[in-house]
Amino acid sequence: MVGLLLPAVQAAREAARRMSCQNNLKQIGLAIHNYDSAFKQFPNVNANNTLTGGSLFTAILPVIEKAGEFQMYNFNLPNSHPFNQAVTGQTIPFFLCPSSPLRRMVPGCDADNGRAPGNYASSIGTRDYDPYWAFSGRPRPSLNGAIVYTDTVDRRTSFRDIIDGTANTLMIGETAYNLPDYRFTSGGCAGQSRFSFTYWSNPFPGSTAITTQYAFNPKDRLGDGIYNANWVRSFRSDHAGGVQFCFVDGSIHFITDSINVLVLDALATRAGGEVIDHNAF
Repeated sequence: MVGLLLPAVQAAREAARRMSCQNNLKQIGLAIHNYDSAFKQFPNVNANNTLTGGSLFTAILPVIEKAGEFQMYNFNLPNSHPFNQAVTGQTIPFFLCPSSPLRRMVPGCDADNGRAPGNYASSIGTRDYDPYWAFSGRPRPSLNGAIVYTDTVDRRTSFRDIIDGTANTLMIGETAYNLPDYRFTSGGCAGQSRFSFTYWSNPFPGSTAITTQYAFNPKDRLGDGIYNANWVRSFRSDHAGGVQFCFVDGSIHFITDSINVLVLDALATRAGGEVIDHNAF
């Protein structure tokens, strides 16, 4: 009898965790909408226009009833600065999915720089953002997602830029600490599994900015020989069979692992002109 009941209990618990995760995404989407209402534009990935400063999630702190933490944060300093760690080291439930366990203590290693984990990231489109090496010596292409970095190439987006329709465009998706072959390369934990690079306060690519350029929801099993270093920049979850997203209109959708890559890329662009069949995801 116990053997029959246990799977049902586990399924019920995961259903509750998944619903809580959906609610977090909903609240983040609402916070971005409220931000747009106040400033007539979406928050950018890099809140103070650098890769070391605050993230989109830092910018929306006042909207999720964390105004005190927002006031404490110094946007003139890096997110890893000891002064800012009083904020960036805080575990914020809205930024964690209950279905995604932390497979190590975060922060725990010196390379974490005192920063707390997150499980959500902005969708920046179908192209990666890597100004340091991927586009060395040539112009970086403009990002085509709902949320962008701001620099000399891109300006902040807003609802008017979502030409493909707000119900057809990804805005925020899930990440997870589930890549055991992603390891620390420096510091006291060098060589140990890092599992993820997602710190909610960090705007660096692969932390709170994800693209559909690489594998969708990859599965990494320690030492199986198929790990790809770019997977840290992929949307992924610990749900069975897919990943949850908040679209620009605020709706929440579960996208299955079997989605056609062309459909996923179409959902990631804000003005690609694609015709999307919602039955495809």
